[in-house]
Amino acid sequence: MNRKGGIGSKGTREHLERDHELRASLFGIEALAVAFNEQGHCTPSGGLDQLALAIASEARRLRQMLGPRETQRTAFDLADAIRPAILVTRSWGVVVHDEVPTEMWVQGCRDDAAEAVFALLDNARVHAAHSTVDVRATVSQATTTLYVEDRGRGITGVECRSMFKRGHRGPHSSGSGLGLSIARRLMVAQGGSLSAGPRPGGGASFALCFPNSPSGSSERTPRVDLQSEAGR
Repeated sequence: MNRKGGIGSKGTREHLERDHELRASLFGIEALAVAFNEQGHCTPSGGLDQLALAIASEARRLRQMLGPRETQRTAFDLADAIRPAILVTRSWGVVVHDEVPTEMWVQGCRDDAAEAVFALLDNARVHAAHSTVDVRATVSQATTTLYVEDRGRGITGVECRSMFKRGHRGPHSSGSGLGLSIARRLMVAQGGSLSAGPRPGGGASFALCFPNSPSGSSERTPRVDLQSEAGR
């Protein structure tokens, strides 16, 4: 609190960020529900099952945001954690190529990881309209890096240094300027990192780095692209 009894800058910041997260989650649930209703007669049953799971996952994330945030770090399957965010983005009409294999175990906070990826996918939807988005991952001895890459106008070195600042808005942005700063904060809080750079060939590339889980399975199995399967 400040001396006049109002909400201090930290309280205001946390309020704005929580409001941003809640609105994003509600928007995601709405988009999934619309997609579920519209695709009911033309989507394979497996696709509807995935949409239903994504709705349940978003509702769970919303419920958790309304309570104390879970800060305990655990092992989780990265592909499984980010699948709802990908399905939500696809329900908006964005083409997302999901190349993340299953059984890719990392250490961190599952819901925070999903929220960070959701923010990056939403950023691509807004700033790289009509672009396809590639989601892939690489593994080193100690870390796993998840890449979210678009084919939009790209980003400059100056933008790479400023775009994660709270409230930053690009020259063509009409958003709140909170999404990317929240995503980086969530990654750092769970022992990871988030960085950005130009994508080779044009566009932007965001890299989310997670510590590998010592207790997770080392097996790597092919990832089924749900969007491609639904189109067959």
